Amino acid sequence: MIQKWMKWNTSKTWKYEPNMDLISKIGQAGTTSPLDQFRDTVPTEKRMKESVGRSWSVAELRRKSYDDLHKLWYVLYKERNMLLTESNLARRHGYYMIQPERRRKVRKSMGAIKHVLGERKRAKIADHKLYLEELKRVDGLMESMKMAEGEEMEEAMHKEAKDMKLEE
Repeated sequence: MIQKWMKWNTSKTWKYEPNMDLISKIGQAGTTSPLDQFRDTVPTEKRMKESVGRSWSVAELRRKSYDDLHKLWYVLYKERNMLLTESNLARRHGYYMIQPERRRKVRKSMGAIKHVLGERKRAKIADHKLYLEELKRVDGLMESMKMAEGEEMEEAMHKEAKDMKLEE
């Protein structure tokens, strides 16, 4: 059953009161709340003993598809929000955040994704410019063939080929 994290104020003043019972259960085992996504699910003892992995490199991300990059961005975005929540809680309650280097790793990975997407965008723009230049060149060749009114393309090409043979 989904519970609302805010209760309707019984005085009908259009204000909401926080549901303290539900808020106190956030992040505890056995509870399911949408706000659990903003808390670190790994126990503190385990987090202190084991170090986290590394950030994604640009070379690794170049091999990923656009959909994979999009999914990874979403995961990193959720991780970033969770880390910001944890650091805010640590600051408010006066304790040090466990493994603060995780924020830097997430930030570097997100920057690497932006870098890869920027490279792909610049390559696509360059390809489009080459396509437009080639299109202009082909249009110029077509006009230089000087097709007569009502003459078919194939006939014009045969006529030009004969003219070139005669010139040789």
